Amino acid sequence: MKLLESIRQASRDNGKSALRQLKEIAQLRFSSAPLGVGEYFDYGIYKNGVVDLRSFIGWRDSAALDKSFNDNYSRVLANDKLLNYLVLHSAGFPIPQPIASYTMTGRQIAGELVLRTIQDVCEFLEGNIYPFYVKPISAGYGRGVFGVSHKDGDRLVLMDRTWISIDDFLKPFLFQPFRGMLFQRPLRAHSKIAELTGSAAVCCVRCICFVTPSGPIIHTAFWKIAVGNNMLDNFSHGDYGNCLAAVNVEDGSIVRAISKIGPGGEIHSHPTTGKPLIGFRLPDWQALASVVTSAANHFPGLRLQNWDVALCPDGPILLELNTESELAVPQAISGRGLNDQRLRNIIDEIQSEDLQHKRALTAQPKSVLPIPSPLEAS
Repeated sequence: MKLLESIRQASRDNGKSALRQLKEIAQLRFSSAPLGVGEYFDYGIYKNGVVDLRSFIGWRDSAALDKSFNDNYSRVLANDKLLNYLVLHSAGFPIPQPIASYTMTGRQIAGELVLRTIQDVCEFLEGNIYPFYVKPISAGYGRGVFGVSHKDGDRLVLMDRTWISIDDFLKPFLFQPFRGMLFQRPLRAHSKIAELTGSAAVCCVRCICFVTPSGPIIHTAFWKIAVGNNMLDNFSHGDYGNCLAAVNVEDGSIVRAISKIGPGGEIHSHPTTGKPLIGFRLPDWQALASVVTSAANHFPGLRLQNWDVALCPDGPILLELNTESELAVPQAISGRGLNDQRLRNIIDEIQSEDLQHKRALTAQPKSVLPIPSPLEAS
């Protein structure tokens, strides 16, 4: 049913017949570009004039890039938010202010309150600690994240004006794979962004950054745009009503926006305020680029990094670092493939360094200097 609807919508958008689309899908399946049927619609390949299939990166190649460029032992530095914030804070980078950490081992970032038990959390919720955001230490895609405005009896009122019972609020705290929860002071959107969206909700910029031998490079960026009363900017294929926009990495301007992935998703103005999105320039763009590339240097084992950055009144704030890039999303937003000459040059540079390292390891002498005993070392 989804395929049929995509074919119908593509026909309405582009005037291309269903038969012609099916022929192109069949050709795509047997082409040298490893792209699937969904990607034919998601990336806008069905549109007239899209000819260079080699420029698009399919989900298989996206996963292969992440596996090739990111060391498994370094992933914890991104996937564990508490550890990531600890590194960033110690290096002097701007992060959301932590107010409490919940872990059974008592881990913390920068002197915030330590909560070790659910009882500790319940007592914490009785205090003068509102408003706050809370999120899992190890999770993604907005799972387990709440923005809490205040407490009302046995329930918590969220920032989107809905509410949740305390029992339901505590369920993520009991989910062991989250490895604990982190409470943070809420951030506010930059005034220019709040004026465009009609909301103080933070709208993050996702920067896809490659760490090359000559330094980190922001290759691609897109903007997550909150809509209506949403307290989070998560997109999730348009399920939350939020939007996404492609960003020109040179000047921070918006070049294309969508409300959903695939045919019929392109928009030109914000759904809530009606203000134009195309041409809007994100504030403090050069400062954002500077802080991202500087922070990227501190995680050399991760050479394909995904940074979420909040643009706030006092400047950009680093929200989190992610691995496992979803390169399908920025291609669906922009309608163009990421595998351009610039990316090919970046990949060549990284692979050339890898080859040099392998040759150096192969050429090293078989014998190595003996390791001194602790007594000799002293």
